[in-house]
Amino acid sequence: MKIQSIAVKIPSKQVTNQTIMDMIEEHSPRVTKVMLKAYQRMAMHMLKKSGARDRYIRDLEKGEKPSEFIRAAIQEVLDNGGVKKEDIDLVIYCGIGKGFIEPANAYFYAKMFGMEASCFDITDACMSWIRALEIAYQFLKTGKYRNVLVVNGEFNAYEHGYPELFEIKDLKQIKYTFPTYTIGEAASATLLVPSEQEWSFDFISKPQYADLCTIPHENYKDFVDDSPKLGLSGPHKFVSFGQEMINHATIYLQQLVKEVIHSYDHPDIYFPHAATSTAYLMGGVDLGIDRDKMYTEVFPAYGNLVSASVPAGIKRALDEKRMKRGDKVVLFPASAGMVYSVVQFTY
Repeated sequence: MKIQSIAVKIPSKQVTNQTIMDMIEEHSPRVTKVMLKAYQRMAMHMLKKSGARDRYIRDLEKGEKPSEFIRAAIQEVLDNGGVKKEDIDLVIYCGIGKGFIEPANAYFYAKMFGMEASCFDITDACMSWIRALEIAYQFLKTGKYRNVLVVNGEFNAYEHGYPELFEIKDLKQIKYTFPTYTIGEAASATLLVPSEQEWSFDFISKPQYADLCTIPHENYKDFVDDSPKLGLSGPHKFVSFGQEMINHATIYLQQLVKEVIHSYDHPDIYFPHAATSTAYLMGGVDLGIDRDKMYTEVFPAYGNLVSASVPAGIKRALDEKRMKRGDKVVLFPASAGMVYSVVQFTY
């Protein structure tokens, strides 16, 4: 399988760390100034520690909508990939951001471009894009499909966080509201075609940590065993115990990397998930990976782009000429679930 082309589109409204502080103050009118300042100090400290700087979300006053960014990403990937829309025979939509529970969102983007293609969706939190690539790889390898389009639109700020999670209720809530303050938005499109190049996909899943990062429906209690970590922000709102997730990821991701990467010097570039830049960098250095080979620029520039984080990293590295054809590439994201992966391929 070969990544024939990749495109990423970012909305225009910049949200800095200071913007986050201002939003917390704006949406917490009922707390004392002492509590407000204490919460802001904790939040700013955590933002700086994580490596956060900027994130971009839709500018609603300008009328920005997810569809325009998704459309632009698909068009660019088709133009740059030298493939006509009629040649696409499978569309996979992946990620958390979506307009429909039913049918698969992929059908709407195939319809948008007049494609007569098979369609389905994949959802595995921040691992969704990786899962879509693994499935596409198997299909392309067997010859079932020839041109696979993977699309995602991670537009979740207003739907799952803003402005409710900026209201201070108590100081303890920052343990599960803080990751919301790092979320950015993006659309990506990836065109995959057959090649002789082998890919490897390795995973470790730890379902016992499923309640650490969630966005629940109203009736989630009817479907699963309850947990004190679930539903703390209300239906359809983000709850993420970020520090606990990082602690587990450090253990299991390092374990997986040790098991499947035989020489840390062999790959030319490493792409983590952009939930933090500092923790991934420190974890990689602890393993003995050259810090200059780890591409961690996405998180400071765009925030946590959920399942668009890795494709955004690849696209940015290509634009900066940090990555080229023939490079040995490692993707090593961690995700809610929890699940950890190492993907190895030649670009």
